[in-house]
Amino acid sequence: MRIKNASPYDGLAEAVSMDLDVLDGSTSPFITLDACDGDLVRTLVPALEACASGRNELWAEAVNANPALKTRLGEQGIEKPELREGIPWDDPTLLFTSTVMLTNEGRTVPLGDGKARERVGRFPYGDGSLITYMIDHMRPNNQSRALTERMGMEEILALLSQLNTGLSDQHMGHHRYNQGSAGLDIRGYLTAAEVAELRRGLAGRGWSVTADEPIDGGMRDASKNLLAVLRAAERRDVGVFLRTHS
Repeated sequence: MRIKNASPYDGLAEAVSMDLDVLDGSTSPFITLDACDGDLVRTLVPALEACASGRNELWAEAVNANPALKTRLGEQGIEKPELREGIPWDDPTLLFTSTVMLTNEGRTVPLGDGKARERVGRFPYGDGSLITYMIDHMRPNNQSRALTERMGMEEILALLSQLNTGLSDQHMGHHRYNQGSAGLDIRGYLTAAEVAELRRGLAGRGWSVTADEPIDGGMRDASKNLLAVLRAAERRDVGVFLRTHS
């Protein structure tokens, strides 16, 4: 059964083919890295921002330039996808529905093995985000050899911050992408190119660990598990969302 105009993240739509609460086939962890079309996210975010100010032109242009997006929204019961005002979903639900990468069976494309995803989702410190932990406890590697190899810490931190909070108030000036239906909170994202850059940076020698790291081996485990997911995304040539669940 298909409920007309029902969002894939709408808890009332019990039988929608893209019901994101069951896409993984298991209970999702608190924090999830989902495969997405990051380039499309980068196109749609400014369009949604313009729509919030009453201007539909960018949204219509983006939808009309992307037949796959138009088809996906149409399959969810949206009769005029090019008109933002005619889509009854909030911005995070619309953004996620439009850009999440799906298998032929309509499930989210898995990134890494279950153990790595679980450890990314349930980091036992602070706000539960291993990326926040990494940002707080990363320092430059000042060894002369390291300075010539791959990217430096500032570039790594910029990408970690984009993934961790790029769609939060720190970057956007509002919480709209963090207050979706059914508790959908999209914190940030990376494009496929940025996934590859971050993977190379974390695997390089441009960073080290602060002396006051509170969890013994925490940075080692955090970077190892994040790298596993980033490598999986890079192999599939996809971007990633970071979302949280309430």
